[in-house]
Parts: sequence; C-alpha cells; structure tokens
Amino acid sequence: MTKKCALLPLCFLLLLIPALCFAQITPGDKGFREYTIEAPNDTINFYLYAPRDLQKDHLFIHIDGSYPAPLWIETNPCCSTMDPFSYNLIPDNYAYVVISKHGFPFSDKEDFTVPSNYWEKNTLDFRVERVNRVIKYIQQEIFQPENIVLVGTSQGTDVAAKLATLNKDVTHLGFWAGGGLPQLMEFIMFVRKDAIAGKISEVEATKRIDSLLVQFERMFQDPSPHKMWDGNSYLSYVSFSEPPVQHLLKLDIPIYVAVGTLDKNVAVENSYIIPVEFIRHRKKNLTFRQFPNYDHNFIEITETGQEIDQFDTVTKDFIQWLEEH
Repeated sequence: MTKKCALLPLCFLLLLIPALCFAQITPGDKGFREYTIEAPNDTINFYLYAPRDLQKDHLFIHIDGSYPAPLWIETNPCCSTMDPFSYNLIPDNYAYVVISKHGFPFSDKEDFTVPSNYWEKNTLDFRVERVNRVIKYIQQEIFQPENIVLVGTSQGTDVAAKLATLNKDVTHLGFWAGGGLPQLMEFIMFVRKDAIAGKISEVEATKRIDSLLVQFERMFQDPSPHKMWDGNSYLSYVSFSEPPVQHLLKLDIPIYVAVGTLDKNVAVENSYIIPVEFIRHRKKNLTFRQFPNYDHNFIEITETGQEIDQFDTVTKDFIQWLEEH
C-alpha cells in the first residue's frame, strides 16, 4: 500500500491511500470498533483498532491536529485519511484509539461541510475534556490499561500536554511537530525567518509584525467563534494561547518530542524552548528528537527536492523509545 502526503494549513497530515472502490467507509472496514459517549453538549465518537481479538494491556491514543475533517474521506479511488499512523507498527498489546472531531462522522464525501457549531467547540479545554472522557470510558467499560500513551501531532500537542497534567493515569507523552510557545508566535517567527533569509526587508518585516500584533490584540478583545483569521476562529487562537512548555514542565512522566527541521507550519525555533527549559529546570524526563530535512508531516525533503514519507521512521523510533521507558 502506498502513501502520499499533502500539507494543509494548521493541521498535521492528509494521507492519500489508493484502494479499490468509491463507497461509504465504515469503522469496521478499517479494523476499528466504534464507541459513543454522550456528554453535555457533545457526542464523542471514538474508534479502537482491533482487527483481531488480542489481549490489550496498554492504551495508545493519537490526538490529531486542527484541520476540521472526518477521519476518512471517501474519494475515487478510495480513500484519504487524517490519521497518519501505520497500524501494523503499533504493538499488538496496545489498543490504538482515534477520536472523531466534534460533529464529524467517521467518513464523509470530499465535499463535506464543517458542522455549524464546530468553531464554538474547537478550544483547548474542550478538546482536552473529550480525550479525558474517552480515557475514563475505556478504563471503566473496556479494560484497565497498564500504560496510557498520548501522542499529539501538530495542534494535538497542545491538547496532549495539558491533558497529561490533569489525568494522572497518563504514563507516556508523545509531542510531535508542536512548539513550546503560544501558536501565535509562529506567525512572528516566520516573518523573521523571511527577513533573515533576505526574502523581505527589515522594514517590511517590522510592518508585518506590527500588523500581526494588532490582529492578535483584536482577537483577544473579541474571542469570537464566528470570526475567522488564517483558517481558524478567533476563539480557537485565544484558547490555544497557553504555552505548551509550561504544561510539559509540570510532568515527571517520560516525554518524547519529535520535530522536523524543515517544518513550515511550526517554526522549529519554537520547539527548542522545550529542551532549553528542561535543562534550566534540571528535569531529566525529556527525549528531544530532531529529524533533519523533515517537514511538518515528517516528509523528508532531499537535496534534489524529492519527498520521502518518513512518518513510519518516527513511529518506529517512538515505539523503541516506549519499550525503553
């Protein structure tokens, strides 16, 4: 099975996977069991990968990025997925879980519509609470995992980092393609990178940054879910303004951070604050991995411009790290 990656703004990954047909995709088609949790003002649908009846000892939850879409998109030929993991790489004794975004089904057509109240719900605390409810449901209704592993990708890193400070049953944290500072810093950092690279003048850079600061203040004065800027709502930007590094520093569990040095969604400079702060606080529970020439999706960009999907490489390294920690 071949995989091709396409980069989307402020999301982690869209994998294009050729298959045989154009039809509605069910969780069972992909080896998942579907579960539903009815919560106040929310219906949470999550999916546990279990193509075979094997005993599960541990829990592995992927928390994806910000892009509003179903987990699977019905294309012709079939089909696309927002889930980048190769399930065969997850050890058999781990229950692998993914969660649909609020209001989205497991799969939908390419011309899917975003639920009308999606942006009202796309906040840090709302996403944290959804995953926390899934963990508690699994513990109470399905099995008692010995280890609970969270892997956040892109915006999911913010969610995973904060959740790990609130749920003391989380034992391991993966923080992939995320920054340590508030998301809004990305916009300023990329302007500065353009100036340093000579793509724009210093005068132009200062004008752009001044404009960004005005926009940031506008969002904080009116954090509305109905006002949009650069692909996200004002409310989302404001709610995701908590510096993830502050949450990471509260943790004593093993943490694995993975960054691609050619990430064009999250400035890699934003990630280096994490190891620096762990050193400053003399904390020893961080593993910091840099992947040279990998982009936001862990696609390797060679000197000739060739693109090589290396997400599995990062996954294998993480699984090895899990076994050692």
